[in-house]
Amino acid sequence: MNVSLNWLKEYVDIDIQSDALVNKFNLMSAEVERLEKMVTASNLVVGQVKTCIKHPDSDHLHICTVDIGTSVLPIVCGASNVDTGQKVIVALDGALLPGNLLIKKSKIRGVESNGMICSLDELGIEHKYHQENGIHVLPSSSEIGIDAIKALHFDDEVIELHLTPNRGDLLSMIGVAYDVSAMIETKMHLTEPQITEIKEKNRVNVSTSTAGCMSYYARVIKNVKIQDSSDWLKARLIAAGVRPINNIVDITNYVMLEYGQPLHAFDFNKIATTEIIVRDALPKETFVTLDGKSRILNEDDIVITNGKKVIALAGVMGGLDTEISEATVNVLLESATFNPIRIRKTSKRLDLRSESSIRFERCLDPNRTIKALNRACMLLESIASGSTLSGVAFFDNNDLSAKAIPFSSAQITKVTGYNYQGNEIESVFQRLHFEYNRDGDQFVVFAPTRRPDIATYQDIIEEVVRIHGFQFIPVTMTKLPSNGFLTPKQQLRRMIRNTLVFLGLDETLTYSLVSEVAAIEFDKKAKSVVRLLHPMAEDRRCLRHSLVPSLLDVSAYNTARKADRIALFEIGKGYTQTEETEFVAGIISGTFQESLWQGKKEVVDFFLVKGLLQALFDRIGVGNVKYQIPKNPFPKLHPNINACIMKDEVSIGWVGKLHPAEQTKRGLSDTYIFSLAFEKLFSCSSRNFVMQSISKYPAVTRDIAIVVDKTVSAEMITSLIRKNGKKILNEVKIFDLYQGENIRPDQKSIALNLTFQDYTKTLETDEIDEITKRIVSCLEKELKATLRI
Repeated sequence: MNVSLNWLKEYVDIDIQSDALVNKFNLMSAEVERLEKMVTASNLVVGQVKTCIKHPDSDHLHICTVDIGTSVLPIVCGASNVDTGQKVIVALDGALLPGNLLIKKSKIRGVESNGMICSLDELGIEHKYHQENGIHVLPSSSEIGIDAIKALHFDDEVIELHLTPNRGDLLSMIGVAYDVSAMIETKMHLTEPQITEIKEKNRVNVSTSTAGCMSYYARVIKNVKIQDSSDWLKARLIAAGVRPINNIVDITNYVMLEYGQPLHAFDFNKIATTEIIVRDALPKETFVTLDGKSRILNEDDIVITNGKKVIALAGVMGGLDTEISEATVNVLLESATFNPIRIRKTSKRLDLRSESSIRFERCLDPNRTIKALNRACMLLESIASGSTLSGVAFFDNNDLSAKAIPFSSAQITKVTGYNYQGNEIESVFQRLHFEYNRDGDQFVVFAPTRRPDIATYQDIIEEVVRIHGFQFIPVTMTKLPSNGFLTPKQQLRRMIRNTLVFLGLDETLTYSLVSEVAAIEFDKKAKSVVRLLHPMAEDRRCLRHSLVPSLLDVSAYNTARKADRIALFEIGKGYTQTEETEFVAGIISGTFQESLWQGKKEVVDFFLVKGLLQALFDRIGVGNVKYQIPKNPFPKLHPNINACIMKDEVSIGWVGKLHPAEQTKRGLSDTYIFSLAFEKLFSCSSRNFVMQSISKYPAVTRDIAIVVDKTVSAEMITSLIRKNGKKILNEVKIFDLYQGENIRPDQKSIALNLTFQDYTKTLETDEIDEITKRIVSCLEKELKATLRI
């Protein structure tokens, strides 16, 4: 909301400087985005062009003599529309225009020029507000020699307020005036609009068939004259950020800014009937709005009709067929209230956000509906020479009474910690212009209809605190029932994050909103998709099911920028219509580790990723994890390089290499990905770690190599070895896999390192040999293995 200070001062006495008022707003009302002068140019006066001839050495310059009251100056002007007799804006020698343009005496192609005749663009007024080409011509009644900024009514300062959704009352100058009056404790000056009705009666009938229109008032004004608005009215609109159009439209916009009540003016002759019927739109009904676009409506929209056809889209935009034009003579003026939720849905769906729709969405003051209408009629009479027909056509189903809210000083003391006295609270209500009744420390406050945001005693507390002053609230330490701590799930989440970072991965955060293709990209079976009704963009339409597509996008982005090492993970959620699932997912590719000094590189492969996952499982206490060939692998994974991660016959995740075709499509090198279900990790993790002293007895190692069938998994071999190794077998490591010479094609050779240790004694060689022999014998019997010599 842009607030003109000159305009504001018409409603409330302001006896402090602009900077001090800004501070008051920031502390007590709404945040101020900016405070600036409407025009910063200096040393400008009103002049009159006495003579205007073409420059002898130019095909577009003119040599003018301009009377500025105290003297007549020669000025060379390049505007095509400059002419004799015009009243113009003159920048004198020493004037400073926006952009630090300093005006000084000079010679232009041999002719002396003592100033500059200005356009509004050169004063810093954006072109969208005037759409003039060339210099600005002032009214012929303008006084020569006076300050041109004052003549244009641009001698103003503008405060831009950043409003929260609940403060719709500040979308009007009168609403801002109420707040300023409360903040600085000064008087307000509000008058009731006075109109002069002629004898001819207003014969329009208004009715509604929809609950979406709570009230509708209509007046008819005859014999209006369409013309440009006066400079003061244009200046008020420009200060508010509204483009002047013509006097009729400008009046409706002016009153909207003044009262916060949107109005709409119809060309009454084009309506062609005396019936105004408000109803719900029909499914697939079409309507051409003022911008010339055909809109397809639905039953959630509210329309204004003449009993036969739609003439306006309620609360959003009027119709092309009934717009005000230069030929308009008679005007039907509308002032109404509509369901704010339905107006918001319509404006958002049709992408027709406007100053009017914004105000309808935030709830209007129903008591201002008729006041705003009468104020507009008053201006139409004085500015557009119109005649107001007697009588108002209307219906009004609004509750126009103030809302009674019980409240006590004990309540505010309990909430704030400050012991407010009764007279302090009364003072705040008086400053806010709230009516109230008091009985001791008990109050009944009557919240006016202009403040729909005040509904409970908590809202009353907020009003008292902000107007009385936040500085009175005592500063105290927050009292907590107990010391803070992390929940078990938070602890696990932090442990996973710290472990993966320690292992060399970087955490990333990606959007939960993705395209519909990405949402289902890594689904094994069909799942419901959650779609947004109004997405920011097509690639942010759906909630994802998996983190993997987002990680792939991040990897592709970094790879395209020559990153040769990708090691990322994310802890986040996937969503369906019925549930949210938390995942721990990662993506790794390229060189994982390298030593330039030693000339060594460790390139990422399946076993490296498996080792990282095993380190994670060891750290969070998830033991006996198995990697199985999946029965139904993901189609976007390599068919022979992927595994299902199992814990006690329950799948807790998967790991694998991205399919070569998918890698080529995304511009990736060999890429490995994993995804773990956080809830399953939590349910099977054991975080009760037991410290164990270092054994004072030495460990003994034995290496064996066995030949087994290719179908025998490493997990089957290690499990069998651990089973027969008794308690003294501490660790089993596979350090070699061989297939080649002297090994049959259907077989493979696996070399294992066995570590034995007893914490109570030194192990004897014979004892180790016996256990090793038993292990080899079991492998021969169970897996048909042969010891490789």
